[in-house]
Amino acid sequence: MKQYEIMNIYKLELGEEGAKELSSKVQENIDSNGGKVSASNFWGKRKFAYEMNKQREGFYEVINFEIDPSKLKKFETKLKLMNGVFRYLITAQS
Repeated sequence: MKQYEIMNIYKLELGEEGAKELSSKVQENIDSNGGKVSASNFWGKRKFAYEMNKQREGFYEVINFEIDPSKLKKFETKLKLMNGVFRYLITAQS
C-alpha cells in the first residue's frame, strides 16, 4: 500500500457539524476500499484566497492515509459523488 494525503474543502452550507459528518463518510470510504487512515486534521472554516463558484469560505480538512494504488481510482470516484465536497486534492507521499 502507498501513502497519500488528501486535502478536502467542504461546502460552507453544511455547517461545521455537517462537514465533520461528511469527513467521517470520506474516512469510511477509505476504509471500505481497503485503506487505512493514519491521521486526520480538521482545520475548520477558512477563507479562500479568491472567490470560487461564488463561494468565499469553506471547511478544510487534511487526511493522511494508505491505500492500494489500484483502489485509489474507485475511492476518488466515490468522493466525486459525495454531495458537499467542494474541492479536493490527493497527493502521493514519498
